[in-house]
Amino acid sequence: MVDRIVPAATNESLAEISQHLGVNDPCAISCEPFIQWVVEDNFVAGRPAWEVAGVQMVNDVLPWEEMKLRMLNGSHSFLAYLGYLSGFAHISDCMQDRAFRHAARTLMLDEQAPTLRIKDVDLTQYADKLIARFANPALKHKTWQIAMDGSQKLPQRMLAGIRIQSGARNGLVVAGIRRCRLDALRQRR
Repeated sequence: MVDRIVPAATNESLAEISQHLGVNDPCAISCEPFIQWVVEDNFVAGRPAWEVAGVQMVNDVLPWEEMKLRMLNGSHSFLAYLGYLSGFAHISDCMQDRAFRHAARTLMLDEQAPTLRIKDVDLTQYADKLIARFANPALKHKTWQIAMDGSQKLPQRMLAGIRIQSGARNGLVVAGIRRCRLDALRQRR
């Protein structure tokens, strides 16, 4: 499992990278400073000492994947759909709004965290770190980019948690998704 927010390259980000490095690279990308690699320690004939480079070696990677998909990617999608509908261009713009920050944190801790089976992780602390990462103004992650292809992203990001917490209050995110989908269909006409 790899966790690092990497927005799609734009002309603006390519120009910033070119200016910073003094080299024109059309394949350059910008990304956040945070990175997390979690690898299941299940090798048949020894393994590299990846933990020396900061990789977390675990017995079962699935709980880590579920945590990332539901808490990070799920709330990212939530912010993208509702942020786009509210006129925010970037996730960091959403995070300047107290109501959006509160809604994202509430979604993570009240709706998604109870569906997880991960041990030895403080999910409140994890949620707070995600909020800080999303608020990074240098990371120009477009709400529309994240909202694209929702039908392929949402089953693992949101629907698994919704199924587990069938009584939870997930109506807002579902309404946001449907409204964005409707807007996309209208734009195609």
